[in-house]
Amino acid sequence: MNASKLLLSITASPGVKALTITAGDKALAVHMYAKSSYVAVVTRNTECKIDDETLRKVAWLLVKLMDRVGKAVKSRYYTYTGPLEIKGDVIKYTPYISPTSTAEIVMSGGRAIVIVGEFRKKYRTGVEVAEILKKYIEYLEMC
Repeated sequence: MNASKLLLSITASPGVKALTITAGDKALAVHMYAKSSYVAVVTRNTECKIDDETLRKVAWLLVKLMDRVGKAVKSRYYTYTGPLEIKGDVIKYTPYISPTSTAEIVMSGGRAIVIVGEFRKKYRTGVEVAEILKKYIEYLEMC
C-alpha cells in the first residue's frame, strides 16, 4: 500500500460518527450510529466486512478528538478530510478545519499533538491509536 496516497476523513456530527481511509480505489469505512456500526473495506466490486471492536474504539477516539479540535477552533465543519502520512511510529494527519486552514495532528502511541496556528494541545489515551490505525490500514491491502 502506498502510504503517501492515503486520505483520512472523520465525521463528528451529533448523530453519525465515521472514519474513512481511502487509498486508490479502496476505502476502509467505519460508520457508527447510535448502537449500531458498519465496518468494511469496500472497492468497486467487493465488500469485506470486518467485525473488530478495537477498530470501532479507535474510530470513536479519533471522532472524539476531531470533535474537540473542531470546538476548540470554532470550526463549522462536521467532516474533516486530509492526507494521512505514516513515518515509522508516527502518523501525521492534516485535515481541513475551514475552507482555508488546516490542523496538524501528530499521533504516536497513545498520544496526539494538535497544532492549529497558535493553538497547541496534547491528548492522551490508554489505547495505542497510531499502532492500531497502521494495523487497520493493512486491511486495505488484504481485500
